[in-house]
Amino acid sequence: MIRALRRMMKRVSSRLRLRGEFQANDREGASDDRTHFSLPIASILLSTTLLIMVHFADAAPVLKENIDRPLRYTPMGNHFVIVKGGEFFNRPLYGSNSPFRVDAGDKPEFSLYLRGRGGNLRLGVKTDRGARWLHNCDRIESHYIPGAMMYLIRDPLLGDGEIKLDVIPMHETEGLLVRATRSGGGAVELIWAFGGSTGARGARDGDIGTEREPVSQFFQLKPEYCEGNVAKIQNDASTFSLTSRAATIIGICPPDAKISISSAAEWNDLSKLLESAPNEQRPMVVSRATLSADAPVMLALQRVPTRTEELPPATNPSTRPAPAPPKLLPQYQFAELQSVFDGAMKRREQIASWITVDTPDPYINAAAAAVCIAADGTWDGSDNAIMHGAVAWRSKLLGWRGAYWCDALGQHEKLRQHLGNFIPKQNVDPIPPLLPTAEESANLSRNETALHSNGAMSFGHYDMNLVAIDALFRHIMWTGDLEYVREVWPAIERHLAWERRLFRRPFGNEGGVDEPLYEAYAANWASDDVGYNGGGTTVGSSYNYLHNRLAARLAAKLGVDGSKYDREADLIRAAMNKHLWLTDRGWFAEWKDLLGLGLVHANPALWSYYHAMDSQTMDEKQAWQMSRFIDTQLPRIPVRGPNVPAGEWFTLPTTTWMPHAWSTNNVVMAEASHGALAYFQAGRSDVAFRLFKGCVLDSMFMGLCPGNAGMCTPLDMLRGERQRDFADAAGVVSRTMVEGLFGIRPDALAGELTIAPGFPAEWERASI
Repeated sequence: MIRALRRMMKRVSSRLRLRGEFQANDREGASDDRTHFSLPIASILLSTTLLIMVHFADAAPVLKENIDRPLRYTPMGNHFVIVKGGEFFNRPLYGSNSPFRVDAGDKPEFSLYLRGRGGNLRLGVKTDRGARWLHNCDRIESHYIPGAMMYLIRDPLLGDGEIKLDVIPMHETEGLLVRATRSGGGAVELIWAFGGSTGARGARDGDIGTEREPVSQFFQLKPEYCEGNVAKIQNDASTFSLTSRAATIIGICPPDAKISISSAAEWNDLSKLLESAPNEQRPMVVSRATLSADAPVMLALQRVPTRTEELPPATNPSTRPAPAPPKLLPQYQFAELQSVFDGAMKRREQIASWITVDTPDPYINAAAAAVCIAADGTWDGSDNAIMHGAVAWRSKLLGWRGAYWCDALGQHEKLRQHLGNFIPKQNVDPIPPLLPTAEESANLSRNETALHSNGAMSFGHYDMNLVAIDALFRHIMWTGDLEYVREVWPAIERHLAWERRLFRRPFGNEGGVDEPLYEAYAANWASDDVGYNGGGTTVGSSYNYLHNRLAARLAAKLGVDGSKYDREADLIRAAMNKHLWLTDRGWFAEWKDLLGLGLVHANPALWSYYHAMDSQTMDEKQAWQMSRFIDTQLPRIPVRGPNVPAGEWFTLPTTTWMPHAWSTNNVVMAEASHGALAYFQAGRSDVAFRLFKGCVLDSMFMGLCPGNAGMCTPLDMLRGERQRDFADAAGVVSRTMVEGLFGIRPDALAGELTIAPGFPAEWERASI
């Protein structure tokens, strides 16, 4: 039934444009619950009823009765620690700034991802007491050390001994390194098995919440995954190869290791696997070596170049660009593994300390290291670009807020490299005398010809010029590099003209003075599903106010007349205060209709607050007043549960709008964190910290993935926890940590650095 309703709604939505506004009662005073629609009421009721039935069929409402969740991970330095955790494959590990990753988890089993399944690695032990896979051992203490994993494993099979595993991806090529050490106990044989390389990608590359089953099941090896694999023991008898149409993986083992080809049918029973005969149809490679107390065992899986590699297409190829061919190194020798391991660990430490914070709060300290690794995970070394996500949506997009992390984490050159993919390709075609009309082929819903004209820097549906230019201006404020300003100045001018030509809307001309507001197109979180139908928005106007103001400053530095930009900024701010500021309520409206009754939509989203604050469109009184809108009009979702540290931590939804539609009413780490940044900027440090720490706890310590700078959080009632290490979250959490909590706000153009920390009053120390 639900599928039929979805199909029906798709047909209905292709014919109808439904716009509505719903306001919940505010907690402190009356609100305007007027609902305005532009369609006949019968159509509205039908559409809304179907939307509610479709979207809420599998909903898990966020209620007082079900909001508590336990703290899954405990900080220990910058480690995220769990004992007897139950998840497999929940923590991605990145090594080579490519689509390759290793999916590790609470339990010590590992899945290689080549941009497609690359095979599973299991480890086990055999003693005189029996044989057991390590993930089935009695006590597993798992540490996510941002960028790597460490496991401390105890079991009756080991007597009073303990096995320690250190796991990290290779950093100069694609591969996995494992070092096993033993302390105490008697003789132990370490066993590892590998197989199941298929290249299958899944709908969203195997990310949390995006496949038809949880990742703990999605990446489990099935014997049929081994069909078509060719396993061979190499001539030196200490290495093996596993070849599939997806890749060739070399297993590098200690010289005294024993390697055999077994049957994947016995994958789940270690004792039977050790005794199984080879199976050419479904082969599994099994290796074993003595693990002595005085000598660690090193092993590696390395993808090597071949001439016949062929990755199968994505489940949804229209949303997945073809991956660039990997740059792979020749096979390492066993004697090189310790050096490669040390190099990977050193690189991990360097990235995790892009910023290092030391505060009385261990959760904040660990989060700083985790966000550095998440940010680096979104970087692609082949494209020299920020990907939309480190796992799902690993594709190069111009805008979104991922670019913010480059400057907040001190990686300024990466911002230039990322924008260098787009600025040189900016459209410089002649500007037509008249804007072309909307395309009839899209039922007048789009105007690609106008959008992709002089000034546009992207040619996809996520244009996001405005967000990219915002990152560019903030980069200039960090660096003050006038040579770079001269290089990009023509692009800035073309962009501002593009915005003015396409999105500037006249809302009055009192006394011959323009009153412009700007529409927001592909400019914020909800651009997937929110359009303003030509109206003037707080988001678009705020961005353009700041950008025109900064353009005037840059022009002065370059000796160019920038008075037109100062003038435009003045006009925008005046128009915002006249047409969008609701004096009787004390906040900016979401937008004002250009046509019809010219209604003001009085219930703004969280993004309208933080963009107005971030773009400096409000004076101090307005900043305080609009922060009270967030206090009173958006529900605070408590972040609490067993073992969660004491405190009134919370997070926020993006809106209170109904009915639910994707992008309009979510619980999103980047959104709530950007809200916290705005609170810091407004001088409301106490509530800012409680919101920021709530974001950190919610995503990094209470979710499935330790240290996750993810997209939706588990408190999102319809999507749940979805997509790990999302660029938007990495960018905004970085800024909130640096510019908000530590209050480091650069103005290199003026030679000034403002430091206005937002520390909790009880802190006696903090350093960054």
